[in-house]
Amino acid sequence: MGEQPSGRAGITAFVLGIVSWLLFLGTYPAGGTSFGDAVYYEPVTVLGPLVLPVGAIVFGHAGVRRAVSKGRGLAAAALVLGYLAFAFGAARFVGLAAAR
Repeated sequence: MGEQPSGRAGITAFVLGIVSWLLFLGTYPAGGTSFGDAVYYEPVTVLGPLVLPVGAIVFGHAGVRRAVSKGRGLAAAALVLGYLAFAFGAARFVGLAAAR
């Protein structure tokens, strides 16, 4: 009855944000000569930095809404990571499409 809400959503969002940045920085489309080759042969490289940040954003908003003062900062940091990773991932996606 008197339980405090945990910061699990914030922690999940933060982990997803970190992993999305690791995928964005650690992988890049190489070896494919076209945008289609990159999407077909390297889906983690192209789509991973777009899918994981969405999860970070969703869980981050849930964490900010639910968390008490203890987990709110972590969820807010996850939101920043998620939005930035999504923006850079989308820019990479558009750049790959335009390069062809």
